[in-house]
Amino acid sequence: MAKATSKLPRFAKRHYEAIASAMQEAKRYAINDDQHKGIDRSISELADTFAADNGMFKRDRFIAACVPGANVRARSATGCVRLVRSAIGSC
Repeated sequence: MAKATSKLPRFAKRHYEAIASAMQEAKRYAINDDQHKGIDRSISELADTFAADNGMFKRDRFIAACVPGANVRARSATGCVRLVRSAIGSC
């Protein structure tokens, strides 16, 4: 039997949402700048991995969803920006 030539993504929306929720919790409990920097680096590395795996992955949306208080299931980039601003108190 011949193998399919198209590569399906290994990760799905449910994975991105679960990981974003976990990153929110990690950021909530980080107690110093080094921990925050490490978590931010992990989020960036995860976003790179997901983008390489899935051409439809929206890196900025994932990063915004990792901010504590953000809606993990936000549907638009504009909505994510508003959520990030409200989470950090800029709006």
